[in-house]
Amino acid sequence: MRGTILGVHDGRGVLLGAEDRRLEFPLTEWRSGGAPYAGQIVDYMEEGGQARAVFAVPGMGPGYAGAQSGSRVLGIIGVICLVISFLIPLIPTIAAFVLGVIAAKQAQEERDDTSLLLARISWIGAVVMLGLGLLVVLGILALVGTLGMAGVFHGWERWDF
Repeated sequence: MRGTILGVHDGRGVLLGAEDRRLEFPLTEWRSGGAPYAGQIVDYMEEGGQARAVFAVPGMGPGYAGAQSGSRVLGIIGVICLVISFLIPLIPTIAAFVLGVIAAKQAQEERDDTSLLLARISWIGAVVMLGLGLLVVLGILALVGTLGMAGVFHGWERWDF
């Protein structure tokens, strides 16, 4: 049977089941990862007026209508910005970082693991890309500085360009 969790208190959960009946279940009957939360769509068996073997229904949360959640959309856009940052270095990388951080916060609130993964790929990838860019710029500055110092100490007249 399908139902919706109304709340969890003192080691027991309450869900709204078939025919708008309220059923309680002990948290020992929770069979999915994470903790149950209000608004979560669940599948359960009824025994003796209580819910047993309560499972979260994957992909169905509060307000599920088959559409992508806001955090998933932000995570996807963040990953796209990260891919674009291979061609255009700075602005898309910063956008990927910002979108990833915002999407990660929303995904944690929505308890959406897929969205959280996309968000983390986005912001961690952006940090890596910014770090690599910084290393390249520092390497170029070191090379130019070394050539400049060599010119100062050994004289520019010996250089044949």
